[in-house]
Amino acid sequence: MATKDPRTVHSVDKAMELLELLLQNRLPMSLQELSAATGYPKSTVHALLATLRRHEMVRQDEEGRYALGIRLFECGCAVSAGWDVSRLAGPYLEKLAAQTGAGAFLSVLEGDHVISFDQCAGGDGLVVIPEVGSRLPLHATSQGKLFLSQLSDSDALQRLQRAGLHAYTPHTITDTGQLLHALEIIRREGYAIEDGEYKIGLRSVAAPVSDRYGRPRYALGVVGLFRRVGSDEFRHAVEQTVLYARQLSRALGGHL
Repeated sequence: MATKDPRTVHSVDKAMELLELLLQNRLPMSLQELSAATGYPKSTVHALLATLRRHEMVRQDEEGRYALGIRLFECGCAVSAGWDVSRLAGPYLEKLAAQTGAGAFLSVLEGDHVISFDQCAGGDGLVVIPEVGSRLPLHATSQGKLFLSQLSDSDALQRLQRAGLHAYTPHTITDTGQLLHALEIIRREGYAIEDGEYKIGLRSVAAPVSDRYGRPRYALGVVGLFRRVGSDEFRHAVEQTVLYARQLSRALGGHL
């Protein structure tokens, strides 16, 4: 068994030991076998297994033996999907950056913020894209507003209230009514734009990328020193972003 760490939660640590045993054994195990392998009393093991069963992390067969549950399979698929998008997104980011001359990015929603987890610098040599791993606001970025548009208005407002509506520039939308109106436009058009709302002079566009289940999970976009959102170059960036977002969705098994 793994070395005990005084900072760990003991019940969770014991539950993980049970899952590790079932993973190593590959075959269903009885309560007696699990108790003997861990050295924990049967009552303790039974209570842990009951909790894991409730969350579908383990299942019990007709003979009363325990095996890994369907929820772990779903978790594995989710992790695999994350690997897939990181592996597959590279060529699309490169093409998008080349087509637009701006920095391309791929982001995901995490709690009340946006996390940037892949990028490609634009052809102009200026690095204006967010660093990988950086947290960005929901209300002041194209990718953040895109994710908000996929939520109900009430859920979007709750996240905004928790995160706050900081005015990063004079163009940042801090009025909830205006934001809700902007989200409705995004839902209708299928993409989101940022017009100097996070950093002065920068404009961006983001479009949704769906996972293998058809759920919008990621935001693909570009950010750069576009003159204005009504310019030909920015309209071209919008078209290319939507195009490559759809192509990446198909590559991931989605259907956007």
